[in-house]
Parts: sequence; structure tokens; C-alpha cells
Amino acid sequence: MSRHLVVVTPWLPTPPEFGGALRSFHLIRELSRTHEVTILCPITDADDLELDTLRALGNITCVPHPWTPRHPANRTKRRLQVRSISSRKSFVELSTWSESMQGVLDRLFLTRNIDCILYESTRTALFQPPRPCPTVIDAHDVEAELLLRVARNADSDIERSLKLAEARKVTQLERRLWRSADVVVATSDRDAASIAAASGATTRVVPNGTDVAAFARPTDAERRNDIVFTGVMRHQPNSDAARWYLDEIEPLVRERMPGARTVFVGADPPDWLLARATDEVVVTGRVADIRPWLWSAAVAIVPLRSGGGTRLKIFEALAAGAPVVSTTIGAEGIPGIDRTTLLADEPQAFANAVVTAMADPEQAQILRDNGAQLVREYDWSTISMRMNEAIDTAIEHGQRREQAGQHTPIDWSGRLWKRG
Repeated sequence: MSRHLVVVTPWLPTPPEFGGALRSFHLIRELSRTHEVTILCPITDADDLELDTLRALGNITCVPHPWTPRHPANRTKRRLQVRSISSRKSFVELSTWSESMQGVLDRLFLTRNIDCILYESTRTALFQPPRPCPTVIDAHDVEAELLLRVARNADSDIERSLKLAEARKVTQLERRLWRSADVVVATSDRDAASIAAASGATTRVVPNGTDVAAFARPTDAERRNDIVFTGVMRHQPNSDAARWYLDEIEPLVRERMPGARTVFVGADPPDWLLARATDEVVVTGRVADIRPWLWSAAVAIVPLRSGGGTRLKIFEALAAGAPVVSTTIGAEGIPGIDRTTLLADEPQAFANAVVTAMADPEQAQILRDNGAQLVREYDWSTISMRMNEAIDTAIEHGQRREQAGQHTPIDWSGRLWKRG
């Protein structure tokens, strides 16, 4: 059944060049095939408006905002981070909230018949409808848990204390927002169980995925002796992974594979990573298309020690035909991943796995074949069906509450509705 959906995103969904934007973009694109979709998102002066691509997704309303999570830190972000230290509100809330965004959402309800709101990431559920409406929160990850993991790997006691303080605030915010929703969608069974236990929310699992056909490796693609890591490099878990790999694992690999290159592919590499670039350590910065790098890779690595949700970079590598070596955290939440990916959490074991994937053609082919079989289950066209089911469930919940007269507004930022 066709619905009118309002999708609230924390960033402009194009270009889809990092995990959160990729998930939002592909889910919106698939939903727009059967539903009328109106997108509401913040936009900055630095955003690249790909108008043709945006129009293909549906109606879109962009609201000016000084900073969004798709951009590197600027003065606004630093100012809000400092403000959050002495505030009862988290940085997540301070950096997301916008009276203008809320006003636009209010006006949408005056002019259109809206069946459901889909919040892309928990933080966007700060923007509540002006009247009762079924809602779905697509929790890309459990952000408080991500902050706790980052704190464990912090370089200083001060950084660790700040991350822990933010995690405590975000924990309360996430629980409050999850309780406000009809359905909360998680990317893994693990996150779904965590969300349900913390909030009592109705949860569904809609995993991350990839465009399998688009990433299929061309038959004429050349395979190089490259070890490839993809991701936005300013993202703290990615930056930490790159440093850990270069400091503790790469020298062990180089002893046994002296001709190999380590390639970091992704936007906004930090200065320390740029300073480490050599003929053997390539730092590309932003690229127009990551697929050629994966097609030519001897192995794709995911040496993450923190992070949340499930990793789109793994699905992309599997679809591109690259053997994958990952930490347990990097591969968590993906059923059957141990058949497609070599897992290791200590430097020597990780180095051994990288060498095996590069030097053992039979093992590498087994990983490729198993990966190709697994990733077919994670094509966005298949995954979007689960999101449609979550939306239907939310609408059914809303209808039952409406019939029972359980939609009672409460006074929380003037927006949250009591859920029966």
C-alpha cells in the first residue's frame, strides 16, 4: 500500500559517500518506488546539491544549519562541544536541534496528509510532529555505546572523561526518544536487544546493505597487491583503526609481504595520517568512486576497535569480490560473517590473517565465494522490504492507540507525545 512518508535525516543524503548517508540514501530511494516521500534535512554552505539525484528521491526541503555530522569540525561544532561540557544537554542534542527544522515539520502537517514519519538516526526524533502520527526511528547505531568504546581507546584522561560524560547524557536522550516512537529499527539483533532492554520500545531489525549489482567486480579489473581500508577518515573509529593498523600491524605484514601497499581510501584524512603517506602507504582523500579501489584490492581490512551498528564497508568489499580481514567489533552484528571474513583482534593474529588472504589463493577464493553468496541477502532492494514492514507495524500501532484514545500530548520541548 502506498503511503505518504516524511523522512527526517541529520544530513543531506547525497552524495552517499559514508555509512550513514549511504543507508539513508538507499532506503529512501527504495521506499520512493512505492511511496510518496518528503525528505526534511539540514544543509550547510559546504553541501553539494546534486539536484537531479535529490529529485529522484522525492520531495525535499533543506533547512540551513551551521554544521551537520557529514562535515569536518568547524567553529560551530567546537563551540557547541564546549557548551555541552557545562550543559545538561548532550552535544548530540545541542548540535541537532533547530527551531527552523521543527517549524518546517509543523508546516508540513498543515498542508499534507502524512501517514508516518521515518527518522533516519535517533537524534532526528528530536523533531516531533505537531499532532499524533506514527513514527519509526531508524537507529543507525547505539550512539551512547559508540561513545563508551571511543572513551576506552582515548589518548588522554581528559578526552576519556569528556566522552564518558557525553555518553551518560546521550544514554538518557536515546532512551527518551526510543520510548517516543512506535517502532525502533536497529541494524543488528544485538542493537535491537540493547534498545528494547533500555527503553521497552518495539524493535525491528533492518540491516545495512549494499547495491550488489553496482559493486560487482568487472572481469577485466586488475588485482593489485593492495591492502585497502575505506571510510571517512575523520570519523574517530576509522582514524583510530588506521593508527592502530599502521603502528602495530603494518610492520608485521611488511616483513612477510614487502611489495604490498596499504591504501586508505576516504575523505578528510587527519594531518597525522597524511604525514604517514609514502610509496607504501597511500592516503587518497576523497575519491569520486571507491569501487575501483576495492576491485583492485588483494584484501580489504576493517581494523576497528570501536564503533556501532554494522559496517557498510564490509558489504561493499564482499560485493566487490575482495577478501576481508576484520576485528570482531568491525564485523559484529552480521550473521554468518565468519564464513566470509577472517577475524582477528590482536596485531600478530590480524597480520597473519592479512598475509593468509594475500598469499593463499585457495583461501582467498573461498572467502570471495562465500562473501558473494552472503552479500546477496543484503541488497538494498531486499532490505527495504523489512523497512516497509516496520512502517506498517508503526501505522498499525498508531491506529490502535487512536482508537483507544491513548494519544495524549505531554510537555517535553512542546513536542513529545505520550505513547500508550
